[in-house]
Formats: sequence, C-alpha cells, structure tokens
Amino acid sequence: MSIATFVVADASPLIGLATVEALHLLRGLFGTVTITRLVKDEIAGQPNRPGAQELDAAMREGWLRVAPAPVETWRFTGIDAGEASTIALAAKHDGALVLMDDALGRVQAAELGLQMLDVPGLLLAAKRARLVAAVRPLVSKLARRGFTISEEARHALLRDAGEL
Repeated sequence: MSIATFVVADASPLIGLATVEALHLLRGLFGTVTITRLVKDEIAGQPNRPGAQELDAAMREGWLRVAPAPVETWRFTGIDAGEASTIALAAKHDGALVLMDDALGRVQAAELGLQMLDVPGLLLAAKRARLVAAVRPLVSKLARRGFTISEEARHALLRDAGEL
C-alpha cells in the first residue's frame, strides 16, 4: 500500500482504538487524520460513548481534523451517514486512505478504487512501524471490551504479525 497523503476515518476504527487506549497509533502512523462532521457527531454526540473523550483530546491536539460532509454523501446507500460521508470525502482526494470496518461501506469504497484499512490492518501497520511491540494484547483487550473482530481476521492478523 502506498503512503496516503489524505487519511479519512469512519467512527468504528476510532472507537475501537480508543477503547484500548490506542487512538494515538493513528497519529503515529499518519500524522493527521480527518473525519467528517457526521462521524464526529456520531461519537462525540454521546459523551459517555467509548472514544468521545479521546476524540475530543485528539481534535484539541490538532492531529484529528473535522471536515464538512460532502454533498455526494447521499449518493451512497445501504450504509450509515458516517460511512457514506467518509467515502464521499475520500473520493474527493487522490490517493486517499479510508479507515473503516463496515463490510458494506468497504465494498462501496472498493468500487471507487479507494485504499482501506480496518482495525486489524491498523494494528498490523502499527506493529510494522514499531509503534507497538505486539498486537495480541490489543486484540484481547478489544475482545474484552466488546469490539468484534472475526476469527478469520484475528487469525490472519496474528499470523501476519508473527504472533501465532
């Protein structure tokens, strides 16, 4: 995967990483990450929701930026508004990288030729960048906190990270 100059995230990767105190990995991997106002509202609209405080801190630090949802958001159907706005924003930037877990959203992003990473892919990238020593503890913590990673994806991640 080439290095993206524009990284846009949906809510799920932000919430997942925040629940295991690993949101900072995005800053380490990409420097700056952009979310749409719809994604921000999805997370920050519920102050007790996992990720809300971490999201607020990242925005104050300036590495997590908020952009308006493009008008094209509404052409993406069958997915929620946050996912649709994430794809629409990424589609406006050549070489953008989409951080998304939702399968239907990933299908629509792939149809546009967008590069994507989900939480397992982000964890693997963090290990390869030596931002974490091991992914297994994070995967276990995600599972304990109710963040679902399929058995197949978990096995592939641990295999690719050399932790099987």
